[in-house]
Amino acid sequence: MTNRFVLANVLHRPMRALVSILAISLEVVMILMVVGVTSGMVADSAQRQQGIGADIFVQPPNASIIFSTGGSVMPISDRDVVAGIKGVRSVAPMLTQLVTEGQLVTLSGIDYESFNDVSGGLNFLAGGPFSSPTASDMIVDDLEQKAGRLKIGNTREFRGQSFKVCGVVKHGKGARIFVPILTLQELVGATGKASMMLVKCESPDQVPDIIRQIETALPGYGVFSVQDWVTRIVNNRLPQLDALIDVVIGVAVVIGAFAIFLSMYTTIAERTRDIGILKSLGASRTYIVNLILRESTVLSLIGLALGLILTIFGRALILALFPTQQCLLSVPWMIRSGVLVMVSGILGAIYPAVIAAGKDPLLALAYE
Repeated sequence: MTNRFVLANVLHRPMRALVSILAISLEVVMILMVVGVTSGMVADSAQRQQGIGADIFVQPPNASIIFSTGGSVMPISDRDVVAGIKGVRSVAPMLTQLVTEGQLVTLSGIDYESFNDVSGGLNFLAGGPFSSPTASDMIVDDLEQKAGRLKIGNTREFRGQSFKVCGVVKHGKGARIFVPILTLQELVGATGKASMMLVKCESPDQVPDIIRQIETALPGYGVFSVQDWVTRIVNNRLPQLDALIDVVIGVAVVIGAFAIFLSMYTTIAERTRDIGILKSLGASRTYIVNLILRESTVLSLIGLALGLILTIFGRALILALFPTQQCLLSVPWMIRSGVLVMVSGILGAIYPAVIAAGKDPLLALAYE
C-alpha cells in the first residue's frame, strides 16, 4: 500500500519528477563520463606502449613518465652502448614531441628499420614506409586517419613544416603519428638526441640481467621492463586528473542532492494537508519520514537508470566524433555512481522528511 502511495505521489506532478530525474541522471553522466575519459586515456596509452613489442624501455636521467613532452633527451649514441650488451637483439631510438598548434598532437620520431626490428613491423593498411630517412613524411594509425579524415598524400602542418601522409597502419604500436627521427630532430632542434630507447632482447629470460647491465653502463638512466613501464603509466596518472575527478564527483553529488531537496521540499509544501490527514489517522513520524525517503529513492533509481543509458549513448557519440579518444566504462564505477546517487538522494530528502514528520496534524488539516 505504501509503495503504491509513493508511486502515486511521483506521478501526481510528472514534470517536477522528470526534472528531478534528469538532474540525477546528469549526476551519473558527469561521474561516469569524466572517469571514463580519464581512465580511457591512461588505459589506451598503456596498451599502445605494451603493443610496441619492446622488452625494455630506457629513459634519460630525471625523465618524466609523461615522456611525450620532449623535455628530457639522451644522446642517440647511447644506442651503441645498449646494443653492445650481450643478449640485446635490437635497439630503436625514439624522439617524441608534443605539438599544441590548434590541437594536441604527439609526434613520434623513429628510425624505421630499427623500430621494425623491435616491434616486429608496422601493419600497413594503406600506403607504405617513409620515402627516405629525412623525408617530410608521416605514418598515421587508422584511428588518427579516421579522426583527421586523412588519405594517402594529404598533408598536415606541424611547427611550420608540412608532412605528407605516406602510410596508414593498424593502431596499437605506440604512437598515432610516426615521422622520421632525423626530420623531427631537425624540426625541434634536437639533433643527435632521443627521448628514449626501445630494447628487444634475444630471450625474455635475459631481461633482468640486461636491465642490470644497462643500469651499470648508463648510471642514472631510467631502465624498465615492459611490465614495469606499463605499471608506471597506469599508477602515475597526473595529479590534476585525480583532482578533476574529485571536483566533478563533488559537484555531481551536490546537484543530485539539491534536485531531490527541491523536489521533496516542494512536495511537502503542496501536501501539507495530506500529511495532516495521515497523521490524524495514526501515521507515526517514522512512517512519514519513510514515505518521503521512499519517494526520493524511487526518483534516484529512475535517474540512475536513465543516467546509465545516457552514458552509454554519450560514450558511443564520443567514439564516433573523436575516434582517438577512448572512454572506459567500468562496472566498479557504475556501482560507485549508484551508491553516490543514493547517498545524494537521501541527503537531499532528510531535511524535508524531518519537516514533514514534525508538522502538527491540526495545523496541517487547517492548511489551505
